Amino acid sequence: MDNSGVGDDVARRKPLTPPTVCQPSSILEVDSCNAPDAEDWDDDFASITPSIVDYEFENGRRYHAYKAGSAYPSIVLDPRDRNADPQSDYPFPNDELEQDRLDLQHHVITLLLNGELHLAPLESPRRILDLGTGTGLWAIEMADVFPNATIIGTDLSPVQPTMVPDNVRFEISDMESDWMYQENSFDYIHSRYLLGAVTDWESMIQRAYKHCKPGAYFEMQDLDPRLTSDDDSLSRSPMHSMFCKLIVDASEKYGKPVPRHTQYKGWLEEAGFVDVREYLFKIPVNTWPKNKQLKEVGKYQLLNYTEGYEAIGIGLFTRSLKWQPTEFQVLLARLRQEIKDRTIHAYQHL
Repeated sequence: MDNSGVGDDVARRKPLTPPTVCQPSSILEVDSCNAPDAEDWDDDFASITPSIVDYEFENGRRYHAYKAGSAYPSIVLDPRDRNADPQSDYPFPNDELEQDRLDLQHHVITLLLNGELHLAPLESPRRILDLGTGTGLWAIEMADVFPNATIIGTDLSPVQPTMVPDNVRFEISDMESDWMYQENSFDYIHSRYLLGAVTDWESMIQRAYKHCKPGAYFEMQDLDPRLTSDDDSLSRSPMHSMFCKLIVDASEKYGKPVPRHTQYKGWLEEAGFVDVREYLFKIPVNTWPKNKQLKEVGKYQLLNYTEGYEAIGIGLFTRSLKWQPTEFQVLLARLRQEIKDRTIHAYQHL
């Protein structure tokens, strides 16, 4: 089986047996039929107080209110300068459209991992922490898999459902602040798609290490948004390539660096984790792969981008790069046409 998509790093504090997963091939095989598919689509804790749900609105999208603009400003060379123009620290919206996209993103990774919620070889974890839980879908599904475990999901926004399994709880918390948990207290810590949420990746990883029990696991699943391909077809995708580059540039300027997929393993080892296992996947941006599993992944990733690139980009482009919203919408319209083109064999690493 040929898997391709995101980057997944699993780390533990004592030797582990590598989980059985299919490693990606170096080159993805292109589907010879390039006709459009019929299915293609044209840490301090806080209670739920009125201030937390007094959301901010910008360019027609809704953003979180908890600690909005209090941690780091939007456009400064030194992200620790707290006296700058106040803007939401996290640059992506939290409205219903974005919640739907996050759930779709969860589905993409689950497809990529053959239905698995994790790659760490967990047995009977008692305490699990999900950083940046979003809608809480991963935490809820993990609660069903491990009914004897307590699953804690943290996020800046209280957008999680209230009807959840008894062993799940959600907390409004800033993972870049001091964690209000005892150190050495979790059997498994999970993070996924934290791009745009982390100012200091090394400090975040070190904090996770301190809160893992001896022998516990920390698993990171994050996308490198830089676009690539195994042939020269990317040259025919100038708008999409530019968009991905500008996302990286804008996020860096915003004080939220975008690591390359090759950096995480070193940071994990420097923090003290041992037996670090890195699994590199390729996520196609549409249905161009011949492999049926990756074609399915690409189908949903295409929907994720055609409907979700506005959420991913508009905050960063208007705040960090000072684009006008109309300029951004023009770019969005042009790149949406490119990402549907199955003769462009683009993918991103996870």
